[in-house]
Amino acid sequence: MRERHLHTDGGYGSEDNDRKFEELGITHIQTAVRGRKSKVDMTIEETTEGEYEVSCPRQRVRSEKTRSRYKACFNKKVCDGCSLAGDCPILNQKGQRVYYSVREQYLANRRKRNIDLLPPARKKLRPNVEATSKEFLKPLNHKGKLRVRGQFKTMMYACSMGISINFGRIHRYLTVNPDLSGLLGVMRAGGDLFLKTWFKLVKKCAIFSGLLFLRSKLTGCPILK
Repeated sequence: MRERHLHTDGGYGSEDNDRKFEELGITHIQTAVRGRKSKVDMTIEETTEGEYEVSCPRQRVRSEKTRSRYKACFNKKVCDGCSLAGDCPILNQKGQRVYYSVREQYLANRRKRNIDLLPPARKKLRPNVEATSKEFLKPLNHKGKLRVRGQFKTMMYACSMGISINFGRIHRYLTVNPDLSGLLGVMRAGGDLFLKTWFKLVKKCAIFSGLLFLRSKLTGCPILK
């Protein structure tokens, strides 16, 4: 089975996404990580299912399962002589140094390290969101304004433009990758189904908007309060 990777920027890292990616067997490659960078790198690795090893720059220990989380006990003598002890997230507890973690922390830790496992050429892959935003500007008029007015029409324009831009990108990518050419037929069929569904939705919205307008004329009530 071909390994599946998904490259995103720093805005897509979350516990819910980590769990979903693991469920679907997708390796999440995050090109940037939001938030403050820790001064001490802690690494959590799964040795077997449900068993983990936690390592810091000076030590590596196996964690133990407690009632609700995992507990890793570090050698206090080694920690006392470490120059990073003041910035370390390991806790002093009853004469020992302890680090607590849960499954979600392991998934987040693995996500942040996934990009280091790729070859240099693949580390540069990233979602080109800026280019998508730039292509939104092409249909604007000479004054730099949309050719539609109103919140609903603007929303329809943004959704349809975003979908069409990325459909075009996927199609161009598949045409230059022969081993993926079989997906072109699936994509075309999906595109036809999407257009049919989209036109039906637009038609229903137009009818609904017309009914609201007629009601406002007959009753004198505004369309939106």
